[in-house]
Amino acid sequence: MVGEGQPCFVLAEVASSHEGSADTALRMLESAFKMGADGIKFQLFKADLLVVARHPGRKDFDQIELKKKEWQKVLRAAKASGLTVFAEAFDAPSLELAQAEGVDAYKVHSTDMENPDFIRAVGVVGRPVFFATGGVPEDAVREALDLAGGAPIGLLHGFQTFPTPIEEIRYRELATWKERYRVPVGFLDHTDGGSAFALVAPALAAGYGADLVEKHFTLDRSQKGFDYQSSLNPEDFYRMVELLRQAERAAGDGPAAESEGAKRYHRVMARSIVAGKLISRGEVLTRDMLAFKRTDVRFDPGFPPRSADRVIGRRAARPIQADETIREDMLQ
Repeated sequence: MVGEGQPCFVLAEVASSHEGSADTALRMLESAFKMGADGIKFQLFKADLLVVARHPGRKDFDQIELKKKEWQKVLRAAKASGLTVFAEAFDAPSLELAQAEGVDAYKVHSTDMENPDFIRAVGVVGRPVFFATGGVPEDAVREALDLAGGAPIGLLHGFQTFPTPIEEIRYRELATWKERYRVPVGFLDHTDGGSAFALVAPALAAGYGADLVEKHFTLDRSQKGFDYQSSLNPEDFYRMVELLRQAERAAGDGPAAESEGAKRYHRVMARSIVAGKLISRGEVLTRDMLAFKRTDVRFDPGFPPRSADRVIGRRAARPIQADETIREDMLQ
């Protein structure tokens, strides 16, 4: 469940960090479960359908491409893990493979947001679809929402610039997109995985209204492998999730004055009206006879200082000792 009234969904992004090894992808799956993620996302592609033969990155894409049988093994293990499984497919065969393995949801990469035939194909699957909007013209976003048909949809704010500068995050856009499109909106966190800010960036996004946060992770960031720039190590990812959940609890679900802790604090620290000196029986209480002090918490508090008018001008029904809390039954 992603959206209004639900906890922020934490999506662990594998991307290319498996480096072409199905065994590493399986280890990352196990790690994602231990890190406290709600879901895991894999990028499926065929290099020859993604880039031209002479593309400068073709060699890398060939290296990290997993074969169909390898993906079947990984996706089946993911489905059995208890995590929600997202697929980011980059071509029709990869989409068909993900569909055949019954993945739970799909993400359309920002570079496919102007590929209407592909968007239609993803929408036909009928699973939830999340559209990455980084750098995409707004008319293309609107068109993609229409092309998805009846599939449940969401939008993802953020982009990757290896890593994304803090100034480019623009958290306020989360609320803008939610208001404009009335769909769940998530945050793609590509801040520097080696920075302290990376631990709190998702929590801040949740505070600005993100229904989902996606964060890259790697088994060992120090190796500087594929996609390491914005990736967290497993222990840091776990800490990130912990901070996000603490931020959610800190948001609260009611007025601060209704907090039991706030009530206890107020009871201990608040002042009551007490006798500033000995007040004889029958004596009329005046302002200079009163004092406002903290009282013994073992007993019920008395009148608060703002109720002084309820005390001034009345007679003491009995002697009231100095520092004694003035109560209704002491007054005529």
